[in-house]
Amino acid sequence: MAHGAASIRSNCLQLTRCKRTMFFESFLLNFSVLGVLIVALTFDYVTKYFSYWYVRHISYKIAVPFFGSDYHRVLGLRNTTDEVNKLYAKHPDERLYGCIKSRIPDLIVKDPDVIEKMLCTDFASFHCRGLGLDKSQDVCLRNNLFYAEGEKWTVMREGMESLLKSMPYEIEDSLHGYLSGINGDTNVQQFLADILDGTFEYLLLNKDFSRNEKKIIQSFRSAVQKPTLAEKFKTYLKNVFPSLYLLFGLSTLPGETVNKSLEVLEKSNLMKEVKRIRSEFQLDIKEKHSKRKRDSDIELAVSILASFITEGYIPCLNVLTALFYELAKYPEVQKKIRLCRSGEDCEVYLDKVIRETLRLHPAYSTASRKCTKMYKFPDGLVIDRGLTATIPIEALHQDKRFYEKPEVFNPDRFDEGKLKHAYAYVPFGAGPRKCVGEELSKRIISSIARRILLKYQVRPCSKTSPRLPKTDLGFARVIDRDIWLNFTPID
Repeated sequence: MAHGAASIRSNCLQLTRCKRTMFFESFLLNFSVLGVLIVALTFDYVTKYFSYWYVRHISYKIAVPFFGSDYHRVLGLRNTTDEVNKLYAKHPDERLYGCIKSRIPDLIVKDPDVIEKMLCTDFASFHCRGLGLDKSQDVCLRNNLFYAEGEKWTVMREGMESLLKSMPYEIEDSLHGYLSGINGDTNVQQFLADILDGTFEYLLLNKDFSRNEKKIIQSFRSAVQKPTLAEKFKTYLKNVFPSLYLLFGLSTLPGETVNKSLEVLEKSNLMKEVKRIRSEFQLDIKEKHSKRKRDSDIELAVSILASFITEGYIPCLNVLTALFYELAKYPEVQKKIRLCRSGEDCEVYLDKVIRETLRLHPAYSTASRKCTKMYKFPDGLVIDRGLTATIPIEALHQDKRFYEKPEVFNPDRFDEGKLKHAYAYVPFGAGPRKCVGEELSKRIISSIARRILLKYQVRPCSKTSPRLPKTDLGFARVIDRDIWLNFTPID
């Protein structure tokens, strides 16, 4: 009996151990199956659209899981402009070229006729940039016309147009005192920044402000031009992963810069105009179900000031720098501007010089749009709602199909009737979403250029770079190193 009982206990112990082993093996098996399922679903999610362009017979760049075909940009190996320009040049005969941004199909549009339809004729299908940054916690983004969508964009556009019309357009009146003291080799950006600081103070602030009070323009400009490492990372998220930027409630402008501006803005001309247009155009459109309280007048003024710096000041500074860099190589163009000191002929020729500068060095090298409903292109291609389209502005401007010797600076190519296709030249965009500040920015650039050229002969110097070094800053194209030229006063 004792032996039988011991045998039973031994069998029970072995059975218990067996069950434990089976349970453990079952757990590992279940965990492994769950892991494989998660990986499979994730892989399916990130690669869902990888064959999108293949089945539509559109040439495309091969995509990589988690990066799409945008991996060069995501990894920081190339900026957006360099990537788009490389694809444009690599496939010269393609009217449309497909990419995958992370996981969403993106279409590079190289045909000016299609660009015209997208930006003008069929604007209703491409009125959205698709970034979603109008919902940001960053007051400077959610009230920026560049990022606004829907009804909010319509109302803000009307308000900004009214604000711009109210500004003094005799820009040259603000330039006195900023053009003296220069003689010899000069840092072009610093020279122009001093002039633009005064110009934007004249446009936005109160003429009775002290010099210290007016330094808020310089503070905002410096914050944009010289971001810290943390701010660069936040800007990277904003441009490449906007959903993460929104999720973490980030802001790119330092709080210190914003706080310093509040007291000055309260007494500024800009604040008076903000109160006027807010009342006139009811700039209080809120997203549905939003719990965020209405922005105060001072918050709106801060956001508009930030817009003037990021979408006005910085592009003007870079275009002016590029203009003088080109003019330094072409003294005959400078001479022609000086000979027609005033009158319609001078305005027309200087306008051609500025247009040629914007062709070679556009302030924005690409433009993006989101398809808001299923759309059929003239050649029969059908794309779905939610896809994005990229317009390669810089690449279009330097395409030999539309410009003879596109690498050469030649203002005369803009003589009436010479341009091969109007929509192969879109430095300010086109259609209803065309840059609202085009007229003002061209007035600023022409006024400053004219006054400097009447006072100085501009030449290259020993420090002049053999090429204009450019990179991307957010969505803008900027000159990323100091440019030196020789400015010699004209007797």
